[in-house]
Amino acid sequence: MGVTASVNITINFPTDADLDRRIMDGENAAAERLLALSAAEVPLDLGTLLASGTVDPATSPEVGAAVVYDTAYAARHHEHPEYNFQNGRKGKYVEDPAMEHRDELGEIIAKKVSDG
Repeated sequence: MGVTASVNITINFPTDADLDRRIMDGENAAAERLLALSAAEVPLDLGTLLASGTVDPATSPEVGAAVVYDTAYAARHHEHPEYNFQNGRKGKYVEDPAMEHRDELGEIIAKKVSDG
């Protein structure tokens, strides 16, 4: 008398395309958070620089999302932290929040990757 057992195992590893989508979703969510964080530091006069802030979404896991401030003077203001801006606003208005909140931004990406 023989015994036959049949076992079916389903392992839900994400496909490469699904994992790529999760990574890009995380990068996009982290970039949106960074945009909000940087908005509190971006130099503010008439609000033109602040209003120009956007997120360019990730197009692949290798080409991640970007926070963009798009005025003729955005880079100059960003790269000169020695300028005296009003009300605590300052240069390095994207770089500094990114570094100060890197753990939070990384957690946003990790959560999107793990949760789907």
